[in-house]
Amino acid sequence: MIKSNPNIPLVLFAKAPIAGQVKTRLTTDCSQQQAADIAEILLKESLAKAIRYWPGKVYLSIWQFEQHPFIVSLLEQFNVELLLQSTGDLGEKMQKTFDQFGYPAAIMGCDAPLVTQETFKHTYKALSAGENAIGPSEDGGYYLIGLSQPAPVLFDGVSWGGSSVLAQTLTLASIGKIELVKLRESYDVDRWDDVLRASTEIPTLQAYLKSQD
Repeated sequence: MIKSNPNIPLVLFAKAPIAGQVKTRLTTDCSQQQAADIAEILLKESLAKAIRYWPGKVYLSIWQFEQHPFIVSLLEQFNVELLLQSTGDLGEKMQKTFDQFGYPAAIMGCDAPLVTQETFKHTYKALSAGENAIGPSEDGGYYLIGLSQPAPVLFDGVSWGGSSVLAQTLTLASIGKIELVKLRESYDVDRWDDVLRASTEIPTLQAYLKSQD
């Protein structure tokens, strides 16, 4: 059994669920407020899973916090420590987070609440062994990255938000001779089809969708 090690942190990246500023791709099928409500459900599910399954300490890194009442309630419910994201693109934000925590450490997005217990264990085991890990997403990005040593090359010059993020990252890793253990593929909940798919596995999301009929 792997013992809990608070020196291997997991940092969850998220945006405050402000209507019109989160999950905007969902608004072709729902209102801005409904998209924000869905973002709240996904964030809570992701945080609960991370706290339940990650052996080390979990942190919540928020963009545009502004004392959002939902975030405040999460902090109270889960007793998790809040971090405020830096400025810059996603790569800069992640690099600064790794700089802050040191190595090994892991960063995960809150758009993939279906990450399994086994994936958390696999990631933690890899980092404990001095390896690096990456969790591919079906859309061509990645939902998690864990590093055991600095690898700034992975965050420079990537077209963040596009379908080639993973491919670009793997190319940069090859150039930098950085080995990445591939984790189980998952999917981000970015489009309405993703919401419907995720609702079959997340009871709170399914209940919310039914309440909006």
